[in-house]
Amino acid sequence: MIRSDDEYRATSGRVAAAERRIREQEERLRSAGLGDAEIKRVIDPLKSFHQQLKEEIEDYESRSA
Repeated sequence: MIRSDDEYRATSGRVAAAERRIREQEERLRSAGLGDAEIKRVIDPLKSFHQQLKEEIEDYESRSA
């Protein structure tokens, strides 16, 4: 849970970094010849964590408004 503006800024930065990492990882896996199902198995946990961070940001924004 985000409790301060500093944590909010840090988490926002982590979300942006996570989005880049997910795209880069997906490109590497495709280049390595993995199929869609294999890529999904690797990427889904990253997307799940990313989604949690986004939800924390949304919650903080709604509480701060």
